[in-house]
Amino acid sequence: MSALSTRAGVDMPARGTGRRVLIVSHEPAFPPTSGADLRNYRNAVAAAAFGPVCLASVLPKAIAAAAPDPRIRAEALSIEGGPRTASIGWWRMRAEHRISRAALARLEALILEFRPDTVVVESIGLFKLLRPLRPLARQLILDMHNVESDLSAQMKRAVTTASRLSTVVSAPGIRHLERKALALVDRVWVCSNEDRERLMALAGRKMPIDVVPNGIPNVEAIPAVLPAEAPADSGFPVILFIGHLGYPPNVDAAGRLARAILPRIRQALPGAKLVLAGRGPNPAVQALAGLPDVELVENPESVAPLLSGAHLSIIPLRAGGGTRIKILEAMAWGVPVIATPLAAEGLGLIENDQVLLSDSDERLADMAVDLCLDAERRTRQRLRAHQAVWARFGPQAIRDAVRAGLALDNDGNDDQPSPVTP
Repeated sequence: MSALSTRAGVDMPARGTGRRVLIVSHEPAFPPTSGADLRNYRNAVAAAAFGPVCLASVLPKAIAAAAPDPRIRAEALSIEGGPRTASIGWWRMRAEHRISRAALARLEALILEFRPDTVVVESIGLFKLLRPLRPLARQLILDMHNVESDLSAQMKRAVTTASRLSTVVSAPGIRHLERKALALVDRVWVCSNEDRERLMALAGRKMPIDVVPNGIPNVEAIPAVLPAEAPADSGFPVILFIGHLGYPPNVDAAGRLARAILPRIRQALPGAKLVLAGRGPNPAVQALAGLPDVELVENPESVAPLLSGAHLSIIPLRAGGGTRIKILEAMAWGVPVIATPLAAEGLGLIENDQVLLSDSDERLADMAVDLCLDAERRTRQRLRAHQAVWARFGPQAIRDAVRAGLALDNDGNDDQPSPVTP
């Protein structure tokens, strides 16, 4: 049966009225501040080209802010300081978020009022919502911005101490949860071709798995023309790392940058400095700010001043899923990126032209030094990377991918997946 057919007595609206999309996330998607909410909000902006969009978060909104696009409304399913109620389900994995029965009741009421044609649920962490949503959703989509079983396996390989291993959720357990989720939904969205291949092996049935890549975040604030390189009056090079600084892969990357990579760069370029920026830095990241020429910017209101003042972005991730939004944003600003191959996975960037790649801390540092000493090469890399991300991850590219992911290109035929974005 087509996912757009009548399901459980819910009638489709008349053709031509526009596609109404409800996106359900754990944390509020507006205002967007980190990877997941940047993706959710960018997808909402793209979907709003085809009809009204509602962003609903399980957690309360941090601030009472309305999205600037009048076609997008934001709702919270929980009330700050409200009484605690029982959770959905008597058991859940650590990979799953707690969802109260009160939040589910508000979601059901929102669906009756908003009458979405499509419900998009963010990540396997909201698995407990899929079964109650199934009879209410004309088209139910799971947006897997990470393949969590693969990410969990990566993190287990990356950590070394038994105490840290105990915090990693079992990959086989998450894989079982993912299989159950795939059996409940009509379509799945992923960030890359690589994640699509991983999920195809898990699905156990033929189903549409659409590549909806992460778009350039905060694109409205970025000049469409390649910005001039940052001046060197505050040090050269200024190396920038942006991310959620409580997220274990980012914590590990920040430590590598501050303790191993930056000191090696400073041997050749004494003016080098490192800026770590993002929300929720854990104590290990906070401690890095005590190291020479390491600056920590906690919860920045805007990353635009940081990116416009950076000469390099080095991203030494050893674990991670989806595609790295921080790479797209840096390149859109004209900041050259040096990274591990895993960090750039799924972006399809040309090595040694649009991005420099290595797994070794020593090699990452040496690449940074070589690039800083070669202005012509640096200019060429800035230009090539800037052109690539605007063409493949800019607003029009994401709008096209979301259109295909909503099955608008298939005229209701959901038997085949949408074209894969390179």
